[in-house]
Amino acid sequence: MRKFFMLFLIVGLVLSACTAPQNNTTSGNENNSENGAEDTSENQTVVQPTNLTWAAGSLGGGWYSMAGGIGSMIKENNSNINIKVIPGGSLQNIPFLDNGQAQIAWEQPAFVMAAINGEDPFKKKYPDIVALGNGFGVNYFHFAVGEDTNIDSIDEIFENKMPIKIAVTPVNNSDEWVFKKFLSYYGVSYEDIESWGGKIFHGSYTEQAEQFKNGNVDAMFTQLAIPGSALTDASNGRNMKILTMSNELIDHLSEFAIGKGEIPAGTYPEAVNGDEAIQTAVMGNILVTNKNASEDVIYEITKIVNENKEKLPNIHASLEAFSTEQAIKDLGTTLHPGAEKYYKEIGIIK
Repeated sequence: MRKFFMLFLIVGLVLSACTAPQNNTTSGNENNSENGAEDTSENQTVVQPTNLTWAAGSLGGGWYSMAGGIGSMIKENNSNINIKVIPGGSLQNIPFLDNGQAQIAWEQPAFVMAAINGEDPFKKKYPDIVALGNGFGVNYFHFAVGEDTNIDSIDEIFENKMPIKIAVTPVNNSDEWVFKKFLSYYGVSYEDIESWGGKIFHGSYTEQAEQFKNGNVDAMFTQLAIPGSALTDASNGRNMKILTMSNELIDHLSEFAIGKGEIPAGTYPEAVNGDEAIQTAVMGNILVTNKNASEDVIYEITKIVNENKEKLPNIHASLEAFSTEQAIKDLGTTLHPGAEKYYKEIGIIK
């Protein structure tokens, strides 16, 4: 009888433990409900804490600030999705996605196509790169010089072999890759510039701006969404002139899927020619991931971004151009199944 009683007691304790509330498994949405926030878990596909890394661009650049702003917007709409932003660039972000160092990343269609095909500047194929959407603004190339250099055109620098000190992003960064294509139009190398008494300084956008303001470099070559904070900062600290790129130079760059654009007048009011429109080269922005990323997570991110697109210009002015209809075009790759699912649901893809 005593044995029977002990067995009955043990079974009762086990059953009680199995049916008791488990506070340590409360979801983020349940916590929000307790705090008075609306419980939207029924409309969310991601209901467990999910940590993601977003590979952006250099510190101080548009990609970095846009990733941070959109990441916060995603968090506001689904508290289970936590996004950490890390510095990167078009050349670094592809390997980051491939090796799992990042789960989402900014890219540009020209580099996505090159990566998938294993073409310059990549040394192998990256076939698993897929898209969430395109049209997240346009990046403008800026060739800016100090007014005190008395330089009025890009051509005169290289035709006259001027001893110019130019700041550009680190080696194997997308800006630096384009800069080499830029120099190839003039038949010039880094070694040529140094032989004239010039110098190439490699650094982040923030570092470039500091070097420019301090007079340690004469020029900056940057690829930024406008207005680029690094350019604004640099123009506030030293009189700056942004130089026009010729049609011939841009035609040369078009061989590398780089287009023609125009920095509108008034974009940089502190620049000495800030009241003028400035012709330059441009490349667009695309959001990419690895094809093996969670379908539910990518679906949720795609949905949140598109259903809150009116908030995007508050994050960065260049994001005003984002359009759901254009998001599926000119990707350079295919859509991730999660993104495709969302666009099919709303009828953008039939």
